[in-house]
Amino acid sequence: MKIGDLVWNCHNSSVRFGTIKNKRKEKKWAYFTVSWHADEAHKQDIKWRKKLSGIDLDLKEYRGDTLRSIESDRLIRVLEEHAHEKEK
Repeated sequence: MKIGDLVWNCHNSSVRFGTIKNKRKEKKWAYFTVSWHADEAHKQDIKWRKKLSGIDLDLKEYRGDTLRSIESDRLIRVLEEHAHEKEK
């Protein structure tokens, strides 16, 4: 994965999509900073968890094995096919 790639992550049953903004390596791991898109559900979850625990659990970096690349063209096709199925 590289800067600019579209990635997804599943956290607490919520699928998130974002763009890689930064990459750094530490020992054998790569860590990424991600700009998440339409991420309101995750933000609400983190806010609620912070209210309960008093701890900010929102990650600033993500280890490479927690992210998956996805091509934007494929994601667009998936959404178009889904919309078509709903019309049937």
